[in-house]
Amino acid sequence: MKTLTLSSATLLLYALGTSAAPAPIEHEKRADIRAAVLDEHNRFRALHGAAPLTWSQTQADAAASWASHCVFQHSQGAVGKYGENLAANAGQGTGVAAALAGIQLWEDEAPDYDPANPTYSHFTQMVWKSATKLGCALQVCAPGSIFDAQYGNSEFLVCEYDTGNVIGQFAQNVQP
Repeated sequence: MKTLTLSSATLLLYALGTSAAPAPIEHEKRADIRAAVLDEHNRFRALHGAAPLTWSQTQADAAASWASHCVFQHSQGAVGKYGENLAANAGQGTGVAAALAGIQLWEDEAPDYDPANPTYSHFTQMVWKSATKLGCALQVCAPGSIFDAQYGNSEFLVCEYDTGNVIGQFAQNVQP
């Protein structure tokens, strides 16, 4: 089976489609996804000296709104003033497995962070110390909407954070 994974830092878009998107996987109905996403964020944050996040349904609703478009690009504030991470994959599982595969991409950016020359990334957003709330949505997108149709459905993860990646505030908010 062909697999493809990306985060917004490693975007490899094959095609953008305009087909109708399937309904998002609701976190209220998929408590396993919500728990896995929050637990993994908090496990990783602890490794970097950041306090645990709490779940925000408001931010999850904003993430679901953006994810439902099935377009792999940042919302640029269209759903609220949030820090935002995106990831998408095809052929790497569904549900919890897909969400955790996306988060792993963000975690894998940690070795690239240079405190002497800080810049924003998915990693810095995840571990941003002053962030306290998280809301995410996992959207199943139709073939051809994010990746080329040959890869089948894609799973699109959008996470919204209450703050993060503020230029000039990296030293006090990111512990490598």
